[in-house]
Amino acid sequence: MNTNAGFEFPELLTVRDVAEILQVPISTVHHWAVRGDGPPSFKVGKHRRFDAAVVAIWLEEQKKVLA
Repeated sequence: MNTNAGFEFPELLTVRDVAEILQVPISTVHHWAVRGDGPPSFKVGKHRRFDAAVVAIWLEEQKKVLA
């Protein structure tokens, strides 16, 4: 986590970042977000963001489901 003026902020990922990490098309990440599938996300204005720690947890959960 990054710190700034005594506050801790999570590392935020973009749709492109998540697509690269998961090795899926950017459009897939957009579709997941609209349908409520995929890793949880939120919007900052019109920009969708993902908490890196939450994406990592989501990915680990997906591995367990497929195992």
